[in-house]
Amino acid sequence: MSTYEEACKYISEIPRFAAKTELKNTRILLEALDNPQVKYRNLHVAGTNGKGSVCRMLSLMLQNAGYKTGLFISPHLIRMNERISVNGTDISDDDFLLEFMKVKNTSEELLSGEAGSIPPSDDGGFAHPAYFEFLFAMAADYFAKQGCDYVVWETGLGGRLDATNTVVPEVSVITSVGLDHMQYLGSTVKEIAGEKAGIIKPGVPVIYNTGNEEADRVIEAKARELGSRAVRVFDARAGFSEEISDVIGTFAASTPAAYQRDNAETAVAAILETKVLSGKDADVISKALSSFSWPGRMQFIEDGVVIDGAHNEDAAKRFAESVNNLLQNGSRRKVSLLFAVSSDKDYEDIIRILCEGLPLKDIYVSEINSDRRTDPEGILKLFEKYCPADGKRKLYGSHDLKKTFHLARSERDEDTLLAAVGSLYMVGEILDFTAHPAT
Repeated sequence: MSTYEEACKYISEIPRFAAKTELKNTRILLEALDNPQVKYRNLHVAGTNGKGSVCRMLSLMLQNAGYKTGLFISPHLIRMNERISVNGTDISDDDFLLEFMKVKNTSEELLSGEAGSIPPSDDGGFAHPAYFEFLFAMAADYFAKQGCDYVVWETGLGGRLDATNTVVPEVSVITSVGLDHMQYLGSTVKEIAGEKAGIIKPGVPVIYNTGNEEADRVIEAKARELGSRAVRVFDARAGFSEEISDVIGTFAASTPAAYQRDNAETAVAAILETKVLSGKDADVISKALSSFSWPGRMQFIEDGVVIDGAHNEDAAKRFAESVNNLLQNGSRRKVSLLFAVSSDKDYEDIIRILCEGLPLKDIYVSEINSDRRTDPEGILKLFEKYCPADGKRKLYGSHDLKKTFHLARSERDEDTLLAAVGSLYMVGEILDFTAHPAT
């Protein structure tokens, strides 16, 4: 491979949602890379929703405290580089290629037996790294090369068997727990919480804000088993200083996303648990939150047009809450909806929540550019099922997302908010073609 584009193509062709296996494979790869993950301090975040925002907030707090900070997130919206950044700057194409070649060559040596005594087999030996495992290994090595003091890791899927779970953190963080990725993580909140709780390490404190009592019990039981301090954010915030509480209140009032207050409280509880802010807590937290932004989360890309990556039931409820807050506090009274969703989501319940929770005017349905796309015709039938059959709204479907977006935007009137929701893949596509309108 000689170009960044070829590297991305290679990684993209690795199965993205392969069956989860034990972490032995990841540990073998890290060992061959000289265990870069132990050369800096780590914070580890899992959860159904909110984990990306919490990771970003934590990274900003660490940066503002003077630490060189790596951030690993999933998924990316437009380019793979977004997954790996240091102090807010994404890895360059050249460095991405260098890390890709290092991991690829190391993997090939392990598979051939040249890197040691690990046999290239399917029964306990080393196997080719999975999609996420490959990117994780690249990031771990890059952060070591960059001399990071701290790295904030966002899990990709679940927690217990996620490649990021090979790090030993200063603190583990679990955000909301809800029903998502059920074909991989379990069909109940209890089962999914068990997978998230798998990131808890012996003696390492865990901060949790699941929004679900059953999930809380699972996390608390796991923490007791491992001798780890468990801190519920609801309880932690009672100990926030008045100054820090004011900072969080100011931040919450400034963002259109109602759910970001919960995320800010979670990040603050986690950073305070690490005790790394050197007595400048409120000042550092204020600077971090005032500079916080997170693409695709209640993001206004122009006046009257907002995009959000909500793609499960809990996220759809929080999205509807945020949109209704905007309507209540602004001049707009109706919502036109642009919707696309991945086929592996429980999209009927998402559609029901949106129809019941929002004053919908017109509905535009399209599809994402992925093998996980869902046909717009079937989606439109669900909107017909759950929206009042009063003839007051337009329902439109198209396989062309760009065309559908521009149509919805052109037909929006002044008292209507256009909201695009249902998939982070859709959000990424919209951000890409609105940033490059000529392509």
